[in-house]
Amino acid sequence: MRRVWLPILLLVLAAQTASGTAHAREAPQATVAHATRFEFLQDRQILFPIVINGQPAEAWLDSGASSSVVDAAFAARLGLQLGRSVRAQGVAGGVEGVRLARVDFQLGDLVLPGRDVAVMDLTALARVAPRPVQVILGRDVFDAAVLDIDFAARQIAFLARHDFRPPPIRPLPLSPAGNLRSFPIRVEGRSVAAILDLGNSGGLLIDRAWAEGRGLLERRRLSTQLSVGVDGPREGLVASLDRVAVGGVVFDDVPASITADLAAETPVNVGLSVLSRFHVTIDFQGQRLWLQPYPDAAHAPFRKNRAGLSVVAEGDHLRVTHVARASPAAAGGWQVGDAIIAVDGQPITRGYAESALFQWANGAPGRVVVLTLADGARRRLELADYY
Repeated sequence: MRRVWLPILLLVLAAQTASGTAHAREAPQATVAHATRFEFLQDRQILFPIVINGQPAEAWLDSGASSSVVDAAFAARLGLQLGRSVRAQGVAGGVEGVRLARVDFQLGDLVLPGRDVAVMDLTALARVAPRPVQVILGRDVFDAAVLDIDFAARQIAFLARHDFRPPPIRPLPLSPAGNLRSFPIRVEGRSVAAILDLGNSGGLLIDRAWAEGRGLLERRRLSTQLSVGVDGPREGLVASLDRVAVGGVVFDDVPASITADLAAETPVNVGLSVLSRFHVTIDFQGQRLWLQPYPDAAHAPFRKNRAGLSVVAEGDHLRVTHVARASPAAAGGWQVGDAIIAVDGQPITRGYAESALFQWANGAPGRVVVLTLADGARRRLELADYY
């Protein structure tokens, strides 16, 4: 993964068969085109109800995952039979203990029987997610149907390709990028292939070596941020970029996370903070992408952390997990491990992550927030743009 950043899963599975190669089956096709209501939780994750092996569940949608994933604890409750081990790769490194299982999915009107999924411990994500992470739907779902996502109406439809009517605009090409898909964008005037990633809650994710080689980080305010994926937390740089062109729309002041070791051929990743400004239609099999901008797409400001604190909710308090470099929090002497029990006098409760209070760090520059610590002390924190 959303400010605690819940970035892309970037899960790459390497299944070991007798020949050392994983063999893909032909994807089944959707037969009906009814829309399903989804929840855009904290404007960071696409969540919607599904059925897995006849049992109800809640799924995240992630086009940046090369396979669908079921949490290990949830798989145990479902009684899934685990198969062979596979290798998995996340943003920060390898993921251990991953096994395959076979399940039946029903996603609205789309039925996907006998699907191989990765079963792994998603505790790292669950610690920072507002709700338990049960299922992450990856590439196999995108291979099975055309996905139409209307962020304004909060509706998603799985469309059969033979019944699909393309939107009345020219599509962008979707190109294979390993197990994922990329499309062309422009960053500070440079054309680049970028991964389409509905599991990335941020704006852009950029490979550090690529950014440095093109001078993108020179004479620019930089700070740090903590990202969390299936492979655990990782500190990286964060900056704001101007003139990022996506789908014919030019954006300014776009938050960009800078990390090491992204794929050299696709050094940029586009996440939900950008994609949610469009009505998105995705045809993996036809290698086409339609981005229809909403009226305020280019002008609405991007969400930014202006406090410099990354926190996780732990019952009746927020625990500080990271203090951003050169931020208001760093200047105020905040430390990892500090516990916050109230924001502007409002106590932290178990419903914090799904309440409006969650957005306190994203307020306007100059706003003063009063934070109450576990010992009763109060600290004033003036929000500011620090990157």
